[in-house]
Amino acid sequence: MLYNEVPPPWSEYPGFPPGDMFWREAGQPWLVYVWEPFWKSLTPERQQDYLRRWNVPDVWRMFYFDSAFREWLDSVDEDS
Repeated sequence: MLYNEVPPPWSEYPGFPPGDMFWREAGQPWLVYVWEPFWKSLTPERQQDYLRRWNVPDVWRMFYFDSAFREWLDSVDEDS
């Protein structure tokens, strides 16, 4: 881990896969106020390096980092 680097959600909360209600309840503040600002501060090159170093699980890669899936998920969430 690099200085000032935030551990990824799959490492920080290993018992909670993406899509789990934990991320809409207890885990949401950490995700919104800690993880997302850190992630958005990285350049695309650093994001890819980070995912390689932290060995992103396939389920997280699809759910959180696949832009087409995220767009679909956001559209479904807006319809609810």
